[in-house]
Amino acid sequence: MATRDANWETPLDTGGEAFELLRNPRKAWIYTYIRHHPTITVQDIVESLDLPQRTVYEYVADLVDAGFIAQSNEGRPATYTAQEIDLQLVTSDAKQRITPELIAAIARRLRDEDIDTYIDRHGLDGLAVALEYTHEHVDGTVTHQIMAREQELSPLEAGVILDALRPIVEA
Repeated sequence: MATRDANWETPLDTGGEAFELLRNPRKAWIYTYIRHHPTITVQDIVESLDLPQRTVYEYVADLVDAGFIAQSNEGRPATYTAQEIDLQLVTSDAKQRITPELIAAIARRLRDEDIDTYIDRHGLDGLAVALEYTHEHVDGTVTHQIMAREQELSPLEAGVILDALRPIVEA
């Protein structure tokens, strides 16, 4: 991860306990993995993502407590299924949504320095806005120059984040 501290004072970054989970890209990665592999066990996650078992148990418990995933105890071992997420945070001057796509983008922070740097510079709200622009970019209705002008970014930075987020939008 980049060494600079992110701007944690925008609406998505201060939105309470469920939003706190979004600061941890490994939790986002686990949620995204469970979303793409329904009814999965902790051991499956440990083996597939190559994370310590204790960490996975802790993060899965946090995700269950926040309502992001559901646990089924019908068999042993327990299995987990991702819940569909569409939360909205409204402040006096802004409105942002938390969707599975946003969580997937946060998870990619672990493997994509461009997304990591963008979050450090613009926070989670900036990433959410960039995802909206990426949808329009993929649809052909917005160029990177338009995003750059409207968001006061350099054309290079706009193009880089649009390219980095494209696989998430196209998935």
